[in-house]
Amino acid sequence: MKETNIPKVGISQIGVEIPRHFISLEDLTKRRQMPSGYATKGLGVFQARIPYEKPIEDLAVQALKKINYKDIQRFYVGTESDPDLSKPFSVRIINQKLGLTQIPFQYKFACLSGVEALISACEYTIANQGKPAVALAVDRSIYGATDPGAEMTQGCAALAMRIEMNPKLLLIDYQNLGQFAADIDDFKVPGSSFPFPEVNGELTKSAYLGCQKQALEDWQKKNQELLKTAKGKSITDAFDFFIMHTPFPKMVEWVSAVFWRHERLKEKPHLGLTQCIKNPELFKDYKKDLDEVRKLPEFQDFFEKKVKPGLKYNPYVGNSYTGSIFISLLSILENIKKGQEVGMSGYGSGAGSICLRAISQTEGFKSDLGEQLKGGEEVALQEYEKWREKQKL
Repeated sequence: MKETNIPKVGISQIGVEIPRHFISLEDLTKRRQMPSGYATKGLGVFQARIPYEKPIEDLAVQALKKINYKDIQRFYVGTESDPDLSKPFSVRIINQKLGLTQIPFQYKFACLSGVEALISACEYTIANQGKPAVALAVDRSIYGATDPGAEMTQGCAALAMRIEMNPKLLLIDYQNLGQFAADIDDFKVPGSSFPFPEVNGELTKSAYLGCQKQALEDWQKKNQELLKTAKGKSITDAFDFFIMHTPFPKMVEWVSAVFWRHERLKEKPHLGLTQCIKNPELFKDYKKDLDEVRKLPEFQDFFEKKVKPGLKYNPYVGNSYTGSIFISLLSILENIKKGQEVGMSGYGSGAGSICLRAISQTEGFKSDLGEQLKGGEEVALQEYEKWREKQKL
């Protein structure tokens, strides 16, 4: 697409830190007496990083130390790992562990709040004569023994991003974003069960796909002139890469099929996601139709070239909630060329989605995430279960 007159603001640096410890999800599948391949083939996940020895606040500090934060006066934090309904736990990162006096601005909208923090950091920089800001996404996902299916999607990561004018890595077109939100109880973390969530599995799948589709449509309405300059005049043609919130990689393949069908097979009648949200039992029928789309050679070519490059690391980190979309971004930045464009689609249960456009300002970027993964240490499942019991408030 042609360059538009958007503020030259975005990401210049990204620091990432993951726990050293992980559990094998193939072994966990056997221990939970679930079908062979449930995690690896069914969900597309192999390992789950867990903060076994180092708390997530320390991971956030290490991520921040990998970028230049010394001149920052505004920190925006996205997390859903906060047990306190009053004081934001980010004061333990910014004020206690780093010894700074700046007030952290903390967001809560499940996994979407990392994207919200990024947008707010861009807005701050523009509104304050180019002053840089930091967007921080830090989370761990953890599930109780009563929900083994969700337990397979656990993960943990912290990502810190320096936001400034004339960014070195990625320009963020935050002014023309697509958005959608609705009051849907697909996932929640009551104080009585913290840190373990209550998940409506079938409803959250429909909510995830439905909200992102609605946000995509909103983005299209707001960017008609921009799309006129795109090859093929469709979103699937216009962007070079796509990244989405990644609860597990197969979910990203599903939403990619929703996007592709929305663009390419508009005339074909099918069961709608709005119907599935109202009646979650219908999702199984919806997915059968979606699986037919996934078999199409044209879709497979689209997915392999534009979406799969962003799923290099997620299967070995797990769902890091607010951080998972940025874990995908790291692998895209390793493949992207200067001037190429990324479609970003975030999601947060409860439920809401944001779609926005980003433009590469570099090529050849590489983080140290791959080296961190190589240096991992597996935790025996018995030890993991003892650790998990200690997480209860």
